Amino acid sequence: MGGLKACIIGSGNWGSAIARIVGSTVQKHAKFDKTVNMWVFEEMVDGKKLSEIINTTHENVKYLPGKILPSNVVAVPDVVESAKDADILIFVVPHQFVKGICEQLLGKIKSNVIGVSLIKGLASHQSGGIKLVSEVIREMLHIDVAVLMGANLAHEVASDNFCEATVGCTNKSAMGQVLKDLFHTDNFRINVVEDA
Repeated sequence: MGGLKACIIGSGNWGSAIARIVGSTVQKHAKFDKTVNMWVFEEMVDGKKLSEIINTTHENVKYLPGKILPSNVVAVPDVVESAKDADILIFVVPHQFVKGICEQLLGKIKSNVIGVSLIKGLASHQSGGIKLVSEVIREMLHIDVAVLMGANLAHEVASDNFCEATVGCTNKSAMGQVLKDLFHTDNFRINVVEDA
């Protein structure tokens, strides 16, 4: 144990694909804690809890069948429990659930946690306008939030096809390098830009 702890908020096909990457990369860099929590919205699959299936078989049989997750990825059905000790929160949920999740996390996460949004889409603003999902997370949780985006499909990333993505962050030299180390693999190439 020790090092920066990553937590994935979401376990759909994109969240599970990213869990395959992050579960692998944290084992290669001393700066990261080797255990990766992944928040799983608990549901029953063939009479069993999805989180228990993932922790037993290391496969998300509902959202990413046939792809094995690293054994250091731990499915946690309580979002606060999964995130409370994290240094990096990776948000990979449908955009319509972000506000509710942030409300649950507010005041229950580290004050210096770094957020990373992998969420496509926009959020509506009470004034009638729209906002980036990363802005919603930043404003609700009062944390720095980077963004990872690219023209990628979850099954291609999970199949280790060559893919590329860009991380936009406010501090390229410090935060950018940490996030590049967290997400970059031989088949998932990460470019970092100063923007978010």
